[in-house]
Amino acid sequence: MKNKKIWSKEELIAFENHIGDLYDQNQLPFLFHLSGGNEDQLINIFKDIKEDDYVISSHRNHYHALLHGIPPDVVEDRIKNGRSMFIYDRKRNFFVSAIIGGTPGIAAGIAWALKRKGSKQKVWCFVGDGTEDNGHLFEAVRYVDGWELPCKFIIENNDRSCEASNNDRWNKQGDITWKSNSVIKYYYQCTYPHCRKPGIIDLSKTIKKTNDEYFPKLSEFRYPESHNSDLSYKEAVINSMNNLASEGAIFIGYNVKYGDAMGTLKDVPQDQKIETPVAENLMTGIAIGMSFEGFKPVLYFERHDFMLVAADAIINHIDKIERISHGEFKVPLIIRAVTADAGPFYSGITHSQDFTELFRKSVSFPVLDPLNGVEVMQAFNGAKKSQRPMMVIERKSRY
Repeated sequence: MKNKKIWSKEELIAFENHIGDLYDQNQLPFLFHLSGGNEDQLINIFKDIKEDDYVISSHRNHYHALLHGIPPDVVEDRIKNGRSMFIYDRKRNFFVSAIIGGTPGIAAGIAWALKRKGSKQKVWCFVGDGTEDNGHLFEAVRYVDGWELPCKFIIENNDRSCEASNNDRWNKQGDITWKSNSVIKYYYQCTYPHCRKPGIIDLSKTIKKTNDEYFPKLSEFRYPESHNSDLSYKEAVINSMNNLASEGAIFIGYNVKYGDAMGTLKDVPQDQKIETPVAENLMTGIAIGMSFEGFKPVLYFERHDFMLVAADAIINHIDKIERISHGEFKVPLIIRAVTADAGPFYSGITHSQDFTELFRKSVSFPVLDPLNGVEVMQAFNGAKKSQRPMMVIERKSRY
């Protein structure tokens, strides 16, 4: 990765023109987003980005990939194989998400991990003004500023979300000013439309493969058998949490410090518990980012109902990252999903729903519903060995 190429404005433009030509030649029957118009700004910003820093990008990522050192032939190959929006490079710490608002929480989690390690690396998270529209960016910026994490958010404002301007979307609040040292915002006019180029190619002359060909499915993990145990359901949860803690796991959520997750974390050291804001998508993104740096996050949701706020991070990211990156990025985290199917107090129909089957239909990773202490131990022991995500359903009625 040494001797990274220094790109000129003219070379960047020529590369994207070449990609556009491939489209005109009926070689790209895909959704892709060309960069253009912001060459000077990006060349200047990347002067401050070190080779081992993280660069987090979006669906419009070609310039970011090239400037961070991914060879142009590799970028072109990804584009020609349906992965324009999914260009990853683990060795260069280059990560993308094509989901608007999906990356800021992940960037915050990577930055948390780097700070915890005492690393000098930084995180640079590039987003468009479409991400500026939603609350995920605000939550992440506030978190990064509050905990003084090594992360910069670069808002690339081309005054366009698909085809609508900022004023179309927000009227008099079309352009806001960020009072944060963690935010860099610049303006430009994009050379190309939101996606592809003007005109429709002859799709009959193209070749399109299947999802499984573009993104091969992961192999199935078989959970190891557990030995018999006399532990009760709750005792097994406590025992499993203590075992995970002894291996350095970090426990994330609200009420993990103050309440110890219904007493199940009472023996876990305080510095391994992160009390998060009541921002489910943010705390899930933080867990994802931490896992990229070798931490084993245990993400605690005290009710299924609240997990719907984190649906994007769970379904589009935790579940898809390893497959969509062709195994370059892995997300070995554990989700504890509590459903309030019992308890001394009635909590109402928005605080006691059971989404076990919904989760099973929405993700490919295991969603386990242990019936007793033995199955609880099996679930968490398997999760440690799988190096993949896992969700364990915890029912208050079994406590």
